Amino acid sequence: MATGWIPPTDVELDLYEAKSREDWDAYKRILLAADTFTYVLKEEVDECGGEAPMLVFKAPDGGRCFVVHTRGQMPDRSEKLVLCEIDLPPVSEEDEADEAGRIPGLLVNPGCPEEAFFPGYRGQDADWQTLVDEVPGRGHDDDELITKYSGPLQGPLAHGLACGTHLAVHNQVLWNDLGDVCGDYRRDVATLRDSWGVEDRERWLEQLTYLLEGRNSPPLPEFALMVRREIARRSPGAHTDVQLWRRATAADLRERGGDEETVVEAMALIGQIVRYESRFRADGVLPADGCVTSALGYDFGRAVNFARWGLGARFTDLPEVEKAVIRAGELCQEHYASWEEFSAGYILGRALRFDEESFGHMYSSALSPHRILTGDPAGPWRTIPFRPGPSNALVT
Repeated sequence: MATGWIPPTDVELDLYEAKSREDWDAYKRILLAADTFTYVLKEEVDECGGEAPMLVFKAPDGGRCFVVHTRGQMPDRSEKLVLCEIDLPPVSEEDEADEAGRIPGLLVNPGCPEEAFFPGYRGQDADWQTLVDEVPGRGHDDDELITKYSGPLQGPLAHGLACGTHLAVHNQVLWNDLGDVCGDYRRDVATLRDSWGVEDRERWLEQLTYLLEGRNSPPLPEFALMVRREIARRSPGAHTDVQLWRRATAADLRERGGDEETVVEAMALIGQIVRYESRFRADGVLPADGCVTSALGYDFGRAVNFARWGLGARFTDLPEVEKAVIRAGELCQEHYASWEEFSAGYILGRALRFDEESFGHMYSSALSPHRILTGDPAGPWRTIPFRPGPSNALVT
């Protein structure tokens, strides 16, 4: 292996090993199974969307080539260029031969130990397509924990990023990196626009503030959980009495001037929480006697990913995102005592917001990452203390 080189992810390591063996079919299979990205002019993407053409660069053989990067080897960010995901082998209007009769080649991860160049690969379509057919595709729900070994693995930034891992695992992106981590400028822009109504920096900053202040999700669930926390503080063990919890919540709401419609809504909500917690215990999210302490983890965890999407969409810069991610981690530490407590709160917040007790995709897409993150001995929840001190990482 190249001296002092740390492969960013397992993909780059596998590519390097295949290259070292000169097993180019294996190299191509690894590449075809991986996420790959290419440069596109930002101006053209903003104007043409998915129709924006790939850029063509000078190739090592003096001809022309397309350049692709794997997720772990994203180049430095550029103001004028953005990275967009590309399926291999790429097809482009630039395929015509140059003056010397050469058609564009394909250059993978230039300047890196696993770099490879395939000259005139467009003349090898049948070979590439045969390999494409051999590579199984990944589905939307094929959750995966992807670690960048050269990224932050300890410290406040790593901790904050680990608070965003439910979505990182489900979206199959690096959990511990900033920059163009989702890798597709078009997707980040579309996510913010379609799911959040965000199309500019002002709106992005507004929504980020709501998330970090716990004001994106409806307030009533957290109010009800706050009442139960207060019962537990005053009379340890009494918080398990659901009728006491209902009475205390109704009384507190009325004392604060809440109307009867809100009281009725709160009573129904408490029933939902109790039923979700019962399911959480059955699914291993909570211990046998466990309860969710707060649902704000859903806002804090999403703040991490929301900040990263804003960076990818060019609404912010790296220092601002680092600050937001670290703050999200601090807020999680203020509201929870462990990764497991945080995860239960995140899942409850998500379920109450979107699942409606169907235990469908909005539940399973958080449960699966929970199981991966609590079960992987090399994952962030098993290696990063939730709170300062060596005893706060998950242990078995």
